[in-house]
Amino acid sequence: MLKMLAPALVAGLALATAAAAQDVSLTAGRRLAAAQCGRCHSVDAEGTSPNPRSPPFRTLGAKFPFDGLKDAMTSGMIVGHPEMPIIHLSPVEAGDLTAYLKTLQPAEQPRRRSRPRPSVTPAT
Repeated sequence: MLKMLAPALVAGLALATAAAAQDVSLTAGRRLAAAQCGRCHSVDAEGTSPNPRSPPFRTLGAKFPFDGLKDAMTSGMIVGHPEMPIIHLSPVEAGDLTAYLKTLQPAEQPRRRSRPRPSVTPAT
């Protein structure tokens, strides 16, 4: 019985370690945002950006798709204006920052139906 349990235990520990390695830290993401981006951007759920031309992080989801953002930050994301430095983060840092950015985005509002409702005429 122990011989059969040992491989299962080793496999379980390996999976738990791999999952823990992929965990993100919102606290680390917040710290990174403040240290690297807070000079120009509002990095919190409220407040204005110190640089009026820099959008608050809580509005980025409406303007910029987050799919691929982590990869862009690890490969050296370049933004098309001279004030913004080239962003090059480690995979862990990019994961933390992306996870933190996602927490700032407003919840998606349910879409309203675009079809007009049929009008009801009273029977005569």
